[in-house]
Amino acid sequence: MRKEKALMAMLRGLVDLLAEESARNPEFSSKLETLLSELPERKSTPKKAPATPLPEDLPDIHAEWNAREETDFRLWLRDQPIPVLRAVIRTEDLDATRRTAKWKEAEKLANFIADSLRARQSRGSAFIGRSSQE
Repeated sequence: MRKEKALMAMLRGLVDLLAEESARNPEFSSKLETLLSELPERKSTPKKAPATPLPEDLPDIHAEWNAREETDFRLWLRDQPIPVLRAVIRTEDLDATRRTAKWKEAEKLANFIADSLRARQSRGSAFIGRSSQE
């Protein structure tokens, strides 16, 4: 931090010296102006539209899970594009540890989604069919 402050003070002194000399010497001032005018301006980059599909564009995986058998569901998932599979994982909160963030294969992502749905279904089915009398 101290070196940074010393560098700032040195640069401030240099700028003051240049300003003083350019005020006294018009030739030096014009040379300094031409030198500084060649500095490129900062270009602003346009913001890109998000490539991930919006939640309303995502397929309803629970309805597909109920409408198809498990093998058909896995095949249907594999046919989905990778950004859609990633958006489904994010929307359904299937990967809290972000383990799938680096996966590049649609088959691997589809299997992860199917296994996660099966696990959720099995946890939920533990409460189905219980009688209210115990």
